[in-house]
Amino acid sequence: MPAQAKPQLGRLIVTPFVTIGVLAAVLVWEVEHVGSLLLAVAIAAGAVAIGVVVSRHLRRDIDNVAAYYAGLLQTAEDQSQQAETANRLKDEFLATLSHELRTPLNSVIGWARLLASGKLDSAQSTHAIQAIERAGWAQSRVIEDLLDISRIVSGKLELNARPTIVRPLVEAAIESLRPAAEAKRITVDVSLDAPSDPIAADPDRLQQVAWNLLSNAIKFTPSGGRVTVHLASDGDELQLEVSDTGRGFTPEVAAHLFERFRQGDSSPTRQHAGLGLGLGIVRHVVELHGGTVTAASAGENSGATFDVRIPLRLWDAPLVEPPRAAAPSLSLRGITVLVVDDDQQALDFVRTTLEQRGAIVLTAETAEEAKARFKRQPPDVLVSDLLMPDEDGLQLIREIRKLDRAAGRLTPAAALTALARSEDRRRALTAGYQMHVSKPVDPSELVSAVERLARRPGSYDRR
Repeated sequence: MPAQAKPQLGRLIVTPFVTIGVLAAVLVWEVEHVGSLLLAVAIAAGAVAIGVVVSRHLRRDIDNVAAYYAGLLQTAEDQSQQAETANRLKDEFLATLSHELRTPLNSVIGWARLLASGKLDSAQSTHAIQAIERAGWAQSRVIEDLLDISRIVSGKLELNARPTIVRPLVEAAIESLRPAAEAKRITVDVSLDAPSDPIAADPDRLQQVAWNLLSNAIKFTPSGGRVTVHLASDGDELQLEVSDTGRGFTPEVAAHLFERFRQGDSSPTRQHAGLGLGLGIVRHVVELHGGTVTAASAGENSGATFDVRIPLRLWDAPLVEPPRAAAPSLSLRGITVLVVDDDQQALDFVRTTLEQRGAIVLTAETAEEAKARFKRQPPDVLVSDLLMPDEDGLQLIREIRKLDRAAGRLTPAAALTALARSEDRRRALTAGYQMHVSKPVDPSELVSAVERLARRPGSYDRR
């Protein structure tokens, strides 16, 4: 509805009555005090003319009132439809989310119970373990996407710009998804011609963009199809193009392609899983880098092409290689580690992982128990959860740092937590931890983190 001033209903009602009253008063005054027939006729004619003018203004005001309230009614109907659409999308999303969380959980619980039964042979047990691991990582990706969307909605998704060579990131995304492509007999053509000099970008987020686009292409390409990944630069821009011979999309779907929680097919009979968050995350990450992402398709079953363009900003500082995952031979022999977590299963996992590499592991389920153990036997490394009853991990590390200052030492400490937001990381590092590791954690990553802390006591690692 076009913007317009709210009609003055008081003026609409009062004006005709005031006009009639004034004319009647003038006419009565003339009859009583003047008595001129000619003047009476002139006043009457003037009254008629004024009445015509007033009636026209009155009709115009009535039309304005009608248009104004018709516009309000249309706005209310539009807002009602938008609310109904948003509510429907919310219900569809919650149903899809429940499905995406329950599906891997079903595999985890089902295979775990079969393993516990002891009736699986060696090959079946290996398959069960692999299925549980795949399901766990699938659930982890769903949670990470939800956290990213939460950060985007709240405006808290930030880039960690550092020197980045793009080609290895795209290669890693391709290799991680190659088994999925081979399972569908999809040919992946790769053309990577990117600058070897580091650029200023967030490598984790750029790899996420490449992974999401390639994952989508494989998902929507039928068996025997083809996916092409092209990485190039023209001096000013970095271009990543992912095209496929898959399902494609119509103009109606294209209009909502990068919207959060929107899917081309959200019906119960849809052929492809997913929450519909990936492309929304891609667009936001690309825009944070100052770039653009577009999608094109000739229609259904005609394939699709996604084109990402990001300005090239070369990094002048020396390139620092990121820390690598722990090698299989990495040893923690002789290192004492105090592990604090109120969840017994998480505690058992960390203890088993570290003990397999030779560490001496002490455990505590509460902050009070951890402080008592720390006073009796200060460890070489502290690994603690953040969310715990009574006293959380932040309060714990502050108390540990007080004990450290009194003893003239600085115990290396890592927060191992499911609180994975950037503000959670900042709070942990500010409180006194030297490292923040997000759950779920790969065993080799956990071992590497403990080894680096033990090898470099007191050094702050803000990874």
